[in-house]
Order: sequence, then structure tokens, then C-alpha cells
Amino acid sequence: MHKGTALEEGDADEVFIYSAEEERRVKRKIDLILLPLLCMCYVFSFLDKTLLNYSSIFGIKTALHLTGSDYSWLGSAFYLGYIVGALMWAKLVQRWPQHVGKFISGAVTVWACITLLTPLCYNFVGILIVRLFLGLVESIIGPVFVIVTSKWWTRSEQAFRTAFWLGGTPIGNFCGGLISYGLGSMHPSFPTWKLFFVFFGALGLAYAIVLSLLMPDTQANARWLTPRERRIATDRVRANHTGNSNTNEWKWPQFWEALRDPQTTMFFVTAVGNTMPSTFASMFSSQIVSGFGFSTLETTIVSTCPAAVIQLSTFLVFSYIASHRPNIRLGLSMLVSVPPLIGASLLHALPLENRAGRLAGYYLTYTHTMSFTLNTSLMASNYAGNTKKATANGVIFAGWAAGLVAGPQFFLDSQAPVYELAFRMLMGTYALMIIVPCFQLAWYNYENRRRERLAADHNHTGQAGGDDEDDDRTDFEQWETFRYVM
Repeated sequence: MHKGTALEEGDADEVFIYSAEEERRVKRKIDLILLPLLCMCYVFSFLDKTLLNYSSIFGIKTALHLTGSDYSWLGSAFYLGYIVGALMWAKLVQRWPQHVGKFISGAVTVWACITLLTPLCYNFVGILIVRLFLGLVESIIGPVFVIVTSKWWTRSEQAFRTAFWLGGTPIGNFCGGLISYGLGSMHPSFPTWKLFFVFFGALGLAYAIVLSLLMPDTQANARWLTPRERRIATDRVRANHTGNSNTNEWKWPQFWEALRDPQTTMFFVTAVGNTMPSTFASMFSSQIVSGFGFSTLETTIVSTCPAAVIQLSTFLVFSYIASHRPNIRLGLSMLVSVPPLIGASLLHALPLENRAGRLAGYYLTYTHTMSFTLNTSLMASNYAGNTKKATANGVIFAGWAAGLVAGPQFFLDSQAPVYELAFRMLMGTYALMIIVPCFQLAWYNYENRRRERLAADHNHTGQAGGDDEDDDRTDFEQWETFRYVM
């Protein structure tokens, strides 16, 4: 049996009791409803971002008169909007946490409409503005989903759940490749690239309606939970010690603490290093694989489906291991960065004639997104305090976007399809993703040992957990009980 604290002011003397079986049933219901909602948001976010990639071999460059570095700037523009949006959404959700579900469903509706209207663009400036605003709206996905994960699942559950909704990336890649192949085979009366945007935009708008009906703001208004289940859902995550209150007070001390926290710096560097190579898959993969000698239709399948299977398998296997083995996430993060380093080296070193070897190198790079997935789950677990979490998530995802702004600029049109400078960048960033986690692991170990010594001196147990009443203290302020997971 579990004992929970009273959830209402009038119930000050009440002890809320529920069984382990009830908790499992509530967790299962959350997993079956909320997780797929988050995952599908990520699927549509990925598809909307990569429609430009699919369209690049179906005539969009010619239709919009894109020359030189214009195409690269369309990728950078999206993430310039993303940087501003990540900070904006973090502030909005911290200010009005009781409306997070409405923010998410509203954002999906707006970006689906933007996607639908993209075919109206007829020049570089028009689509540049569209991409800027698309990034501004879609930036809700990263920082806000981390906060949602920390409020609905326990720290030990968060790695697998984070990987699950981030799994929308390979799912979107696989489905997008198949659908693009089908649409590309239709030969409609209007340009195929426009068909892509209309089809996926309409699909996203339909999903936004479903999301508006099912996505809760908090446990308190989840319509698919009974009143008792809502209380269990709230009580079961109290032991996270990561601040599950819905206070909307902005606390400047927490803001400054987030900025000076060493893990924020390391997460920021990791975010930049992880995402600079991401434009390789989201914007240039079609052109690179097409350069191997495949036809346009063959490229839509070869560049997406096998890569998506590798990516999804990596997500499922390593997130499962991370959920069942404590303090192994950073080690796994380093491990999954080794194949991409090898793959990028093959792409850089092998001659164009070696199509099989270059294609193998291309596929090897697709394990690298798991590194960011593991780090994202650590972000959900290792920050406490609402303002601190919101600030750190905004800063880190701004770094994520900064890497994606810089990434396309390494893919010089004059070097296509070899992209020598870009492949050197890939090797450098993948190597960085092996080095940075070493420093992060050292800092977490040092800080946890320091807190253990302090706790022993003050006669505290030093164990994170228990049924302490929910508060909004930071991980620094909870030094007696808060221990960082690795």
C-alpha cells in the first residue's frame, strides 16, 4: 500500500491510501494514452521539418528559384525561430502551467496550418518567412515535453518514456519515406512538392483536433482518468523532488541558479554538438543518397526506411537498458556516438565509386540521435524547481536550435554531393559527444559524494525519495535528499 498526502486544503488531516496495483493501473493508462499523444506530436513535428528534404529532389529548388546557399538558409531560418520560441514557450509554460495541454494542441494546430499554406510561396523570401514562423511554433515540442515528462512519470520511468516520444523521429522518417514514395509516384497535375505540404498539413490538422480533445493540462483535468486516478497520478510522482507544484511564480534566484549550474553548460554543449549533425538527416540526406547514384524515387526509400529502422531499434534497445540499469545513461550516450563517428569517417574517406561503403557509413550515423534522447531524459530527472527547470530547458533547447542553425551552413552547395566540409564537421561533433559525457559523469559523481558527506555530517539519510510534501525547491536547495542520476 502507498500513503499519499492530502491534495486539497480542506483535507489537511486526510491520508490518501492506494494499492500498488492501483498505481500500476494508473501508470498503464497514462502510458497508453499520454505517451502516444506526445509521440505523434513528435512524428508530425519531424515530418513538417523534413518536408523540405523530401521536396529538394522533387523540384522545390527550381520552383522557388533557390540558388547558392538559399536552401541551407531555409534550414537555419527554421532554427532561428526555434531559438526564440524555445525561450518563449518555457516562459509561457512556467507562467501558466495549468494550460500546458492547450498550449501544445494550439501549437500543433498553428504549425499544421503553416504547412498547408507553404505551397503558396513562390520565392526564397516567402518560404524563408514561413520556415522562421514554423520554427517559432514547433519549438514547444522540446522544452515543454521535458517538463511534461517530469510531471507525469517517476525519475526511474523517464528514460524510456522520453525515448518513446522522441521515437516519433524514426517513426516519422519511416512513414514519411513511404508516403513520399507513394505521392511521388502519382504524377499529379500540380507539382509533387506542393502535394507533400498539402497532404501532411491536412493530416497534422486532423491530429490537432484529436489532441485538443485528449491532451490534459495536468493530472487534475485528465478527462480519461477518474477522480481517484487523478489523485494517484499526482501522488505517485511526488518522490521525484523535481517540483510538481503548479505555481506560476517566477523566482529569479532559481533563474540565476539554472544559468550557473555546471550541468546546464554541459547539456548546452551536448545539445549543440548533437544537433549540428542532425541537419545531415533532416535536410540533406536525400541529396547525399541521390549522389550515390539512386533515382529520385529510389532515394525516397533508401534514404529513409532502413535508416529509420536502425534509429528506432537503437531507441528501443538502449532506452530499455537505461530504464532497467541505474546510472548508465551517460555511458550509453558515449557508446551510441561511436558508430556515427565511424560512419562519418567512411563518408569522408571513401571515394564516390564505393557506393556500398558510403551507404553503410550513412546508415551508421543514425544511432547518434539516441545520445540526445538519453541526455533529454537526464534533463527531466536532474533539475528541480519550476523556474529552474523552465530556464534550463529553454537555454538547453536554444543550444539545440543553435546547433541546427549552424549545421546547414557546413553543407556548401559547391561541394555537393560530397560535402567535404560537412563530413569533417560530423566527425568533430560525434567525437565531442564521446568526450563531454565524461566530464558530466565526473561532475555528477563528485557532487553526489559531496552531498553524501554533508548529509552524514547533518545526520540525513542522503536518499532521494519518500513522501515529503511537494514543494518548489531546486536540486541545489534539496542537497540533503536530491541525488543526480547518471
